[in-house]
Amino acid sequence: MGAANDITEPALRELAAARGEGEVVLSLYLDLDPGHFATAPARASEIDSLLDGAHREIEAGERPHAELMALRASLERAREILDPQMPQAQGARALAVFLSGPLALERVMRLPHPARTAAVVADGPFIEPLAEERAAGRVCVVLLGERDARLLRGGARALHEVSSYGDDVHGRHHQGGWSQARYQRSVHEEVDGHLRHVARVLHALLRVAPYDTLLIATGEPLYPRLLERLHPDVRARLLEHRVEIDLSAAGPAEVEEAVRPLLDAEQREHEQRLLAELREHLARDGDTRAAAGLDAVLAALVERRVAALLYDAGSSAPGVRCPRCGWMGGAGESCPVDGGPLEPREDVVEDAVAAALEQSAEVVALHDRPDLGPLGGIAATLRF
Repeated sequence: MGAANDITEPALRELAAARGEGEVVLSLYLDLDPGHFATAPARASEIDSLLDGAHREIEAGERPHAELMALRASLERAREILDPQMPQAQGARALAVFLSGPLALERVMRLPHPARTAAVVADGPFIEPLAEERAAGRVCVVLLGERDARLLRGGARALHEVSSYGDDVHGRHHQGGWSQARYQRSVHEEVDGHLRHVARVLHALLRVAPYDTLLIATGEPLYPRLLERLHPDVRARLLEHRVEIDLSAAGPAEVEEAVRPLLDAEQREHEQRLLAELREHLARDGDTRAAAGLDAVLAALVERRVAALLYDAGSSAPGVRCPRCGWMGGAGESCPVDGGPLEPREDVVEDAVAAALEQSAEVVALHDRPDLGPLGGIAATLRF
């Protein structure tokens, strides 16, 4: 049975339209990863962390009195909604809550994919993470104009648009004199406001639905101005190459084609770094931060210790799995955990990949690389 999912196109459209002049919305994302928050005490601790973070977000900086009062009321309502027993979140991997008294907005949504616990205050519901799919990958591409921006998520060969929006920026003024100079300063300030908005969205998205790589497609005048406004955590994920593409006609397919060479090169470098880390750990006597070979990797997955799973693309291996507790191994008849019978699996590598994704581990299928051959075609770096 799949995870509970309240994300629908009508719901997304309704949330996207929930905006008002000068009003703000409190958006809350709560992680419900069953590997970490299966019990009520664990969920209660995570809820407290979320609400504390929301309080700090609301009280940070100066806000108009009416806005501050509305946000404080939304936070109190969130305390009432978020029950550690969480009957309304059964079957979900995460929960999203959107609150605004002035907009008469109160929406709780179950998400089928993980999301980091985070609070975001913005002029509308922060819905970009609702478009996330686990298989989409961890790349973010921004198509940036002076008045609008489009965000795409995915990988080199599978991008989809998660949001698009525009900010009010006046057109160019063609009269001369002091009037023109003042008008151009106004336009410049409005563009700056738009760039700050884009930078805030990218930072909020990173906090809730992390990405590993950021690419920006825009013209030369805007590129350095946006870089100045990016949060350091966002800037650290930026590939220092602008995407060359005609923004006026760019769809997901055109963006995929434009970014593929950059992402392919980045992926090869990332694989090389992971392999170097793996070899370093394996070369040290007594180092427990790596596993090599099917049995060792499956054992680490059962113990939920895997940080990154690496395997040869297209490889497969028979094995066994316990249908009750999920224990996996290369062979056996009875489960060493609960003593019940094991079921044979034609390809236990598929189960390994699924287990790695469930525990938020990185999964890397290596193509045309011989590095894992001596290790049985599968290995992992471990968290501890």
